Amino acid sequence: MKRTLLLATSAFIGLISISVSAQEVFKGEWTGRFDTNKFWVSLKVVSGTDDWMFGTSFDLQKEKLKGLPANIGSTDVTPVHFELVRDAGTVVFDGMMRNGSGLGDYQFTPSRDYIASMKSMGYDNLTSYQLLRLALRDVSRGFVKEMHASGYQNATVDEIVRLRNHNVTPEFIAEMKALGLDSLSAHDVARLSSHSINAAFIREMKTAGYEGLSADKLVRLRNHNIDTAYIKSLGDVGYKALSVDDLIRMRNHSVTPAFVGELRAAGYSSIPAATLIRMKNHSVTPAFVGELKSIGYDNIPLETLIRLRSRNVTAAFIKQLADSGYKDLTADDLIYIRDRGVEAYKTRQLRRAR
Repeated sequence: MKRTLLLATSAFIGLISISVSAQEVFKGEWTGRFDTNKFWVSLKVVSGTDDWMFGTSFDLQKEKLKGLPANIGSTDVTPVHFELVRDAGTVVFDGMMRNGSGLGDYQFTPSRDYIASMKSMGYDNLTSYQLLRLALRDVSRGFVKEMHASGYQNATVDEIVRLRNHNVTPEFIAEMKALGLDSLSAHDVARLSSHSINAAFIREMKTAGYEGLSADKLVRLRNHNIDTAYIKSLGDVGYKALSVDDLIRMRNHSVTPAFVGELRAAGYSSIPAATLIRMKNHSVTPAFVGELKSIGYDNIPLETLIRLRSRNVTAAFIKQLADSGYKDLTADDLIYIRDRGVEAYKTRQLRRAR
């Protein structure tokens, strides 16, 4: 049984148009596996004349499941009956288990009070699928009220589930607003929470000179492990007030203060950030520069260094040509020979001599 189970896509949601009455029992089949204290389950949904599937995996501590027998890891086939009780309704599981894995049938009964409360908060005609998702993700009426009170009174069911999945709290929303992020969409506030972007991180970025950043830029900085230490290290070697895009590109291409220092020692200073990134991307290293310098190719323009490296014109290649009688070649000559060969170069030289 695979651990990873695909979530239903939004396309499935559009296929579901069943309004749920308070008494409707929603039935289907389940397969699942217990791993330590977690329960991973896949549900097949069957309702009325419609038959569609969605998979969802969620980790539940064993104590969240009411009536779960203690011998679920037994090597013997064991009948099981347990319940997941949520504010949105109750999922009852019946089946058989062996060695911690099992299968069987389930039924989901939505809560009459929950449906009525959700309707009063603007969520009318909830589908069976939506109610089951709300139950599995433990979206309580209290949580919905908290999100509404925090400014997300127009959040859709999908957005409310996303906020719950990423553990968004009223305190987190208030914290973001206090720091100037007071117009975040439900999608953005969930992204910030899921990427562990807290007040401390935002304040650190402000201290480093990056104030008023959008949610997207904060997430990108966090995703690329850019912190104040990295920003300061670049500033110490002359790269201050870089754009967020340049910071990310420099981090992605492993541009470090040591790399900058070695290039300075080789005679190249005040290199634009974009050029530094290109040099790193094309493996124009201080060692490469030093090798060329050792055979007489000194003070080569940066763009020419990049061209030479990208064409794989190395010190060894230049020495090989010199040993064959081709000495004191220009960078353009070297690139021409690397691209087209010595014979083509000789032909070109003869034509030019006429």
